[in-house]
Amino acid sequence: MKKRSIALVGLGPHAQRIYYPYITDLTTKDDKFSFELLIDLDVNKEKIQKFLKTQKIQPKHELYLNSKDQIAPSRISPIAANALKKHNIDRVILSTEPKAHKIYLEECIRQAIPVVVDKPVTTPVFSGSKTRFSKNRQADSIFTDVKYLHGLIKQHPGSRVLVECQRRNHGGYLEVQKTLSDIVGQFGVPISYIQIHHSDGMWNMPDEFAFRENHPYKYGYGKLMHSGYHFVDLLTGLLKINEQIEEMTPDTVNMFTQAVHPADQHYVLSDTVYEKFFGKQKADYFKRFKNDSAVKEYGEVDSFSQVQFSKQGKLIMTAQLSLMQSGFSRRAWADLPEDIYKGNGRVRHEFINIHIGALGAIQVHSYQAKEVSEQVGQPYDPGDKNHFDIYIYRNSKLIGGEPFEMLRYGGLETMQHRGDGSYLGHNESARYTTLDEMMYDLPSNSELKTHLATNKLLSVMHKNHIKQEYGKIPNSKFVYKELDNE
Repeated sequence: MKKRSIALVGLGPHAQRIYYPYITDLTTKDDKFSFELLIDLDVNKEKIQKFLKTQKIQPKHELYLNSKDQIAPSRISPIAANALKKHNIDRVILSTEPKAHKIYLEECIRQAIPVVVDKPVTTPVFSGSKTRFSKNRQADSIFTDVKYLHGLIKQHPGSRVLVECQRRNHGGYLEVQKTLSDIVGQFGVPISYIQIHHSDGMWNMPDEFAFRENHPYKYGYGKLMHSGYHFVDLLTGLLKINEQIEEMTPDTVNMFTQAVHPADQHYVLSDTVYEKFFGKQKADYFKRFKNDSAVKEYGEVDSFSQVQFSKQGKLIMTAQLSLMQSGFSRRAWADLPEDIYKGNGRVRHEFINIHIGALGAIQVHSYQAKEVSEQVGQPYDPGDKNHFDIYIYRNSKLIGGEPFEMLRYGGLETMQHRGDGSYLGHNESARYTTLDEMMYDLPSNSELKTHLATNKLLSVMHKNHIKQEYGKIPNSKFVYKELDNE
């Protein structure tokens, strides 16, 4: 195999924590790979070079683009496109701010460079859209952009796009899906109910909504395009299980969605609350940002949906999603620390509850109460960083098996990696699997075409948010076939 040249596009907090250690490990252990090129913006150069000084390996070439040209780019910088060719790049890890994903994906596809892209695949800039029509057009693009890119891949043999969505390769969720698939397939009873709750503990102070670039709100999108993507994607994966039963494959989807916005959070967390916890001076400072007219254009902090799937007017399955960034956090300070990604009070609460009619139920429990820096003892108990338990309930007199089974997946994974200093947790391990699939040309369950259904649902959810904004009932109905991957 000829030497493969890697480019990393974007070196923010996520890439520093996940992708850089992966590239370091890969190029150290396998001399078939070289870290040829790093691309980022000039405004980030000082921070990035400070980070690079602490690293064992260095990119052979660095390129810093003019940030003024990248505010809302409609095409890739010719300098960046030429750099990919000049350095013979044949593997790209794309970790820019999502509004720049599309232009890089287009170029990688045209140059037939396999690429792993962070979720979301693309995202529109809603802020600045003045009418409901223009906002709806932006929401439509969440799906149509992915459809367009999928079509482009078909035109360029050798091109490939994998989406980094770690629950696709998460061993715990693969076990959940296998158990569900076995019961549905064997007994012909579909999944009847799915409840998905996720809160990621990311409490933003009022001033931070205005300038945040990592997981931003100022461009008019929020939770759904941040961590929410993973759970909308999880829902589409679970939907496929019911398609084993042809007569239970729905024909209609009915979705009701409501959002919570920064202005709502500002109302709930009053000036008095901020003064109580952080003092009057800080509360007065925050007040200026809470009253800024731009607040109304910021993206959502929470999104709540009820989705029902029917066939010929008969309800088959109901799904409820509560996706939150205004929930429980360990943040207890007003000023941002140096580590804003995992050192700012962010903790995960993840709960999945699935019923297969009267035959069985499966639950996932994954709860953190402490930040990574606070971990002591076993890191897989409830409240710890690697907690991930699966509960399986069976109507054993009908379908056999144990009435109750608990799989402590987080504990099993942690014990398996005992002594491995590079192990960051079960979610991160699943991310590395997707990267390996791209680097070594392995089969993957996260090809771009399999994300069409996810982005269709995200598009409709955003359109419902827009209806809510304009005082309309935030409900949409569409044909299930629109979720088809082809």
